[in-house]
Amino acid sequence: MQSNNYMQAERYTNIDGSHPFMICGICKEIEAKYRCPKCNVHYCSIGCFKGPNHIHTENEKPVQKNANDEKSIENNSSDLYARIASDTQIQSMLKFKSLQFHLSVILKILDDPQVSGEQTSAGRREVANAKLTQLREGGVEENELVEDFVTRVLEMMEERN
Repeated sequence: MQSNNYMQAERYTNIDGSHPFMICGICKEIEAKYRCPKCNVHYCSIGCFKGPNHIHTENEKPVQKNANDEKSIENNSSDLYARIASDTQIQSMLKFKSLQFHLSVILKILDDPQVSGEQTSAGRREVANAKLTQLREGGVEENELVEDFVTRVLEMMEERN
């Protein structure tokens, strides 16, 4: 049981769904790369881990890691990705070369530090999100097909919740 003044990290996924990640449960700003063995909170750095916002009570016992919980999250994500991939609207949109091109550019930004100019996955995600924002409604590169695709994916993600 957590009795701390922070919340568990939130789980996010890359635009392409290939890399689930957590945001630090302490600072709420950066991708969490570690987990406290005592309270199970996800954190981004030694600064957050040893900082004043990360405290334990003396009687707090180490949390048992539950592999079933992690597998459940992975299975839910896999199910969602399978539903998205098999959706007829998504499949129809993916036939368009322009959408294929824009999605491949975003994937290259996420995968290749030379394309994005960013060495960290968090930095590449930021560049990819900026690119996607430009492609969405109201962006400088506004593309109706990209907007429709993103809207459909978001609808399917909300249906899951």
